[in-house]
Amino acid sequence: MRIVLIGVLLLGAFLRFHELGRQSFWVDEAYTWGVVVNTTWLTVWKAMLVVSDVSPLPYVITKLSTPLFGTDEFGLRLPSAFLGWLAIAATCRAGRAMFGKTVGLWAAAFIALSPFAVWYSQDARPYGLYLLSGALVLWGFWRAERGQGWGMFILASMAIYVTQYVSALFVYAQVGYILTQVRRQPLLFRKWALAQVVAVIPVAGWVIGFLFLRQPITANTWIPRVTLFTPFSTIWNFVSGDVGMWIPVLGAAMVIGLMGWGTRSFNPTVQLLLWWLILPLVTAWAFSLRLPAYIDRFFEPAMLTVALLIAAGLTRLPIEIKVVAVILLAAVMLGGTFRLYNDPIFAKENWRAATQQLEAKGLRVGLPDGESLLGISPYMSPRLSERLAFARDASDLNLRWTEGPFVLVLRSPHDSAHALSKSAPFDPLTEGPMFFRLWRMAHPEVPVTVHQFVGLALVEIGR
Repeated sequence: MRIVLIGVLLLGAFLRFHELGRQSFWVDEAYTWGVVVNTTWLTVWKAMLVVSDVSPLPYVITKLSTPLFGTDEFGLRLPSAFLGWLAIAATCRAGRAMFGKTVGLWAAAFIALSPFAVWYSQDARPYGLYLLSGALVLWGFWRAERGQGWGMFILASMAIYVTQYVSALFVYAQVGYILTQVRRQPLLFRKWALAQVVAVIPVAGWVIGFLFLRQPITANTWIPRVTLFTPFSTIWNFVSGDVGMWIPVLGAAMVIGLMGWGTRSFNPTVQLLLWWLILPLVTAWAFSLRLPAYIDRFFEPAMLTVALLIAAGLTRLPIEIKVVAVILLAAVMLGGTFRLYNDPIFAKENWRAATQQLEAKGLRVGLPDGESLLGISPYMSPRLSERLAFARDASDLNLRWTEGPFVLVLRSPHDSAHALSKSAPFDPLTEGPMFFRLWRMAHPEVPVTVHQFVGLALVEIGR
């Protein structure tokens, strides 16, 4: 059993560190770069407080690591990859405690192979830490409920609250579970509440600092609206990493069926896991009916329930069915994970190549928003920075045009709650921002040349 676990950990490490620096930063990773590179700690603090949905711990870890590992794509992604790898071991320990050694090993293998977990471990963002702290919170709560101490739960909760603000949904999951256990454990809620009072101290200081500056709440206007099948697509995404692979509802039905086989006893452990999965997804889905806020990566710790219940289900299958189920599941997951390295559908916004072309063109550059500036910042030279100007509306475009030929930078409008990237090509002349399309209609005589890159386009205007 130990040899198999070592093999799982080695495979998980390979998948997370392989070609870690190959792809360009995408715009959110470029934000990480902007926060931690060439900044003081005071600057880092102020930069994080500017945006309401940014939590500090991942930036602190990355800031501390840059002197050791560098500030290129590999160096900035390395902490997340390492922490995402540790989540494999944490899942194994949690599964072993909850169900036994075999379930712990199967669940660890699920996290090791999951394209979703691998992709976000290779992101210079909070998600490797988010999955690890989520596993420790879940395991710590389970231990504390059984009288094994609240220390792990408190420390892990402290970490997750300053890692991802959506982690509050998993607090609701704990409350939902506790309320169903009042008769069996009448003191559980009181003990849990006291532990939470301690756990929220770091995030409370963060919230006070944010409110003191009175920054506006960030509007996630880019998030698509949900459908009835959105939560099922999320569950399938945890397994395949690609909701376009098969029919998401069919794939999710197969996964849920296997999970259901692992819930036959419906003991308190299973009940906790179901609350951990269902309540965050359903709450966010219901909220998003009014104001879109549902993105799969926000619920990454819920993948732990999927891993643990699938593992429990596998152990209870007859041997013949188990072999078939393992082969199919491994084929989907391992195939999806290896696609991350060679399938164009899994490509990040290529700001690196786009900036190289901007450098080579030598023209002035129009940026429609601050995100475009973020995207090129890790790659641009001082000479290019002198040629930048905003082009946010028709009047800005007219001004840029009077100054001579220029290049307008446009990002893809193809947002999804599930897709890991925005690799699908788009036509900026018909799918670009409305102000640009209207300007183009008013100036049909102006020559335009489009240069396509993954997730974005350079529109050369006037030459």
